[in-house]
Amino acid sequence: MDVTVAVATFGGDHWRELAVSRAVPSAEALGVPVVYRHGDTLHGARNAALAAVETEWVCHLDADDELEAGYFDAMASGAADVRAPSVRYLYPYRAMPPRVPRVAGHSHDCVADCLVEGNWLVVGSLVRAELVRSVGGWRDFDWSEDWDLWLRCHLAGASFEAVPSAVYQAHVRKDSRNRAASAEVRLAAHRAIAEANGVAS
Repeated sequence: MDVTVAVATFGGDHWRELAVSRAVPSAEALGVPVVYRHGDTLHGARNAALAAVETEWVCHLDADDELEAGYFDAMASGAADVRAPSVRYLYPYRAMPPRVPRVAGHSHDCVADCLVEGNWLVVGSLVRAELVRSVGGWRDFDWSEDWDLWLRCHLAGASFEAVPSAVYQAHVRKDSRNRAASAEVRLAAHRAIAEANGVAS
């Protein structure tokens, strides 16, 4: 595939160290171009990485996560503008079987319309780079800014599909930005994203 992996970090040096020891080597092992940017904010670093992408497709990868072997071979079997992988959550002492996430409260396999209620895609979903640019790139939210991006892509008419055979490894860390956020922060961010995109929260 004509794809670049974009890794972005902000904050302390430990995030840089994670990026260069985990995310970047994971992507390089798949034989695709990799760009890495560190910035003052996460959305700023992600947009800077996106600006350096010259391929048709981009896959954003968090510093502490990895892509499993065959990730892009599996993604190449899809046809949609945005392709969602399965996620294998890795805890300190166990690894969970991979599964495609669902919006909280949904018992069915989620589709694009589910995005108006919440997120079912990880940051490492495969997306057309020009689509991300056309909807305004990454924006600044305290939590779930990837939901904001995928929701804007959906509202712009993009197609979505799950590709379960592509597996994204998400390392579960108590001190990670998403895990450390309080319930109040998550709820406030959810409402802010819904309001910014004109959907009910």
